[in-house]
Amino acid sequence: MTLLVTGGAGFIGSNFVLDWLAGSDEPVVNLDKLTYAGNRE
Repeated sequence: MTLLVTGGAGFIGSNFVLDWLAGSDEPVVNLDKLTYAGNRE
């Protein structure tokens, strides 16, 4: 299974992705428009 996260460069999305990666070996695809609220890091 591959998880698709939309808005994953924002505050809530990025924390979700980091938490998911810390607790699972399943891959994550992060999709974000990267507007003023997004953070590439």
